[in-house]
Amino acid sequence: MEKRQAKLTPLKEVPFVVFDTETTGLSLTSRIIEIGAIKIFKGRIVEEFSSLVNPGVSIPPKATSIHGITDEMVKDAPPIEFVLERFLKFLKDAILVAHNAVFDLRMLAIHLERIRMPLFQNPAVDTHTLARKYFPELKKYNLPFLVEYWQSPYNGYHRALADAKHTGFIFFRMLEKQGLSLNRPLSQFWEWVGKPLFVKDCLPQIKESDLTNPKVKLIVEAINQERDLEIIYANGHLAFKPRLIRPILCFRSGKYHYIEAFCYTDEIVKTFRLDRVLRIKVITDLC
Repeated sequence: MEKRQAKLTPLKEVPFVVFDTETTGLSLTSRIIEIGAIKIFKGRIVEEFSSLVNPGVSIPPKATSIHGITDEMVKDAPPIEFVLERFLKFLKDAILVAHNAVFDLRMLAIHLERIRMPLFQNPAVDTHTLARKYFPELKKYNLPFLVEYWQSPYNGYHRALADAKHTGFIFFRMLEKQGLSLNRPLSQFWEWVGKPLFVKDCLPQIKESDLTNPKVKLIVEAINQERDLEIIYANGHLAFKPRLIRPILCFRSGKYHYIEAFCYTDEIVKTFRLDRVLRIKVITDLC
C-alpha cells in the first residue's frame, strides 16, 4: 500500500536536490574541490548547499582556468569527509538531479569509498540524457548551450552552486515542455525518466579480465581481506623505498590501473599508478 501511495504522490510533494561538483580534473583520480546544491520543493528553491573542499593536493592550472578555484581559496576549506557528511544530511530522501550525472556520482562514489562512508541510496536523473532523448532537434547538449537556449535567469558558470541552479532551471523547463506539471503523479515522472541512476552503480569496478594481471589480483584480494601491503613505488619522496599501505580501491582509468590506499608513512589517502609499483608484498599478521 505504501509503495502504491508513493507512486501516486504528486511531484509537488517530492523534494529534488540538484547538485554539481567541481574537481581538480576529469580523471578518476581527480579530487572534489567544491560541492553545490539546491533543494527544490513545490517548484521553489527552499534550501541551498555550498562548500569548497580542501583536496589535500594542488589544483592544476588547467582546472583553475575553467572554474577559477585556486589553492589559496581552498587552503582553509574543510576536508572532504566533513563536507560529505553535511551533504548527505542535506540530501535526506530527495531525488537527485545533475547534468552529466554519471561523472558527479562517480566522483562522489570514489570519495565516499575512499573515506569509508556508506553510499547513499537516492535515485538520480541526468538532465543531459533527458535533453538528448526528448529534444533531439537541439544542436548541443552541454550546460552553457542549454542555459542560453532556455534563458536561465541565473548568472555564472563552472562553479558548483551556479551550475546547480542552472541545471535545476533546465530540469523543470524540460518537465514543463513535456507537459509534466507538478500535479502529475511520481509514477508518470519515472515513466518519463526511465531507469534512474544510483551512486553504487557508478563506483569504478575491476572487470574479470583485469584479474589476469597478477598485481591487480593481489591488490583486490588484499582489499577483500583487509590486509596491508608493502610496496616499492617509482615516484615520490619515498621512490624505490618500502612504503606500507592499506589498499581501499583498485580501478582502471584509461589505459592504467590505479590503487587508492591509506599510506601509513604520509598518513593520508594517496593514489598510486599500478605500472609504477615495482614490487608488492602482502603483510601477514604476526603471531
